[in-house]
Order: sequence, then structure tokens, then C-alpha cells
Amino acid sequence: MKKFSITAAAMAALVVGFAAAPAPAEAGPFDKITKKVKKVKKKVDQAEDVVETVDNARRGGSGGGFANRGSTSNSPRTARAPGHVGGAGAAPAKYTGQLQCANLGLGNAFVGREGTYTFSQGISTEERTGLTERTNVSPQNGCFFPGLAVGDVLYVEVDAAKYKKHDYKIQCVSYDGSEQLDNVHGPKTNNYKGKDVMLHSGNSLGFTPTASGSNSSRSGAYDKYLAKRGRQMITFNFASLHTDKSGTDFYCQWFDKNSGKSAVAFAYRRGPAG
Repeated sequence: MKKFSITAAAMAALVVGFAAAPAPAEAGPFDKITKKVKKVKKKVDQAEDVVETVDNARRGGSGGGFANRGSTSNSPRTARAPGHVGGAGAAPAKYTGQLQCANLGLGNAFVGREGTYTFSQGISTEERTGLTERTNVSPQNGCFFPGLAVGDVLYVEVDAAKYKKHDYKIQCVSYDGSEQLDNVHGPKTNNYKGKDVMLHSGNSLGFTPTASGSNSSRSGAYDKYLAKRGRQMITFNFASLHTDKSGTDFYCQWFDKNSGKSAVAFAYRRGPAG
């Protein structure tokens, strides 16, 4: 991963260096430089695609207004992802009854899945990955999201001024109390970036807001979009476990031990790999 990033950065710097050269008055030797710039840019784009592919594999994948995000439901998933054995059942009251939600202005939540989409530039159609199949969801009891499953990605926003992300850790317990999960073995947090939410302009899914440009530039644009609104995004995603054949339901909290409160809580069903 690190190796790809260095390569992409070095190539990008080379492109900038060439682009900064003054344009010649007439065609000549500089035509060769122009061709080299185009070749280098192509290599940068290819390197970025490799980085994205590696990043997707690492994730364990197999805003004040998002238009056209799909239906609103607290049972959002219908299609079956790899390892999907259905969403979690109702969480035991002995766990949900202990939930205390931090006052972080939680909102603009959706559940999605990582997938591909297309966009057109001229007569060329390109493909990217991002969060697709988005369904608006509303929390229960202030900050609890039920019924999640393998392959789901939960996206929420909180008040950036109130949220101290380093204070929070994952706590998960199976419904029967026999198994606990932590930051290492539990759901993954903040594996997704702005580029996964702010899809490319003209995207085939019709999601907004959008931005043009590379993955990194769209991530930067989304960071600015959130900052302007005083918001911070948080994502959670749920991997499978090949030995969990029938599926195990977990109740989880994004918990701050200092305050004894949770930014977000949710229930999900772990299942075997597809």
C-alpha cells in the first residue's frame, strides 16, 4: 500500500514539473515533452486505481442532503452480500437498556454497500467504486441502528466540534453474552473516505453532492463540504467469519469510557464467508 502511494506521488510531482514549463511559441522539441506528460499522467491514474483496489481489499469488502439515496427503512438490506445470513434480530433489552447516547447531533445516516458506478466524460464512460445501494436510516433511542449485516456500511454524521474520535472504542457482545469483540476483531471503523460518499459528477446512480477529478481530490472536496457544515463523518462496516456458519448477532457501541456514553450503537449479524 505504501509503495503504491509513493509511486503515485512521485509521478504526480513529475507531471507538475512538466506542466510548469513555459509553452513554446511553435511546435518543436517540446512536442516530445507533451507526449511524456500524457504518458506519466496515465501512469499516475493507473497507480491510483491500484491503490484503490488494494484499499478495497484491506477494508474486507469481498451530509445536509444526499439526494436520491433510496427508500427510508430500518430494515434496509434485501440483496445478499457474500457471507450475508440476514440482518441482526432484535437486540436484548439488557444491552439496549444500558445505552446512553452522547449529545453529538447525530444525523444524515444511511446504510450502503461498496459497489461500482459509471460516469461519462464526452463519449468515454469510466467506472469507479463507492458506496452504493444507499438507504436512509433513522436511529432508535437516539443513536441505535438495528438490523445490520455482513456487507453493510453504516454512515453517520456528528457535530465536529463535539466529537473527539480518539476517545471512542468499539465494544461488542454477542446476544448470548458468550463472545466479545473489540477494535481489532470487531466491526471496522472509518475505513471509508470522502471519495466513497462524494461520487464523481454525472454518476449513474444520481447521488449528490458530487465532484469531479481524482479519488483524492474528491475526498478533499468532501472534507471541505463537511467542514463547511461543521460535521464529521463516521463509518462502520461488517466483515464475515468463515467459521460462523449460522451467524451470530452482536450488540455494539462506539463507546467513550470517560463519559460512559456512546456516539453510535448498532446490532449486526456476523456470518460465514461466501
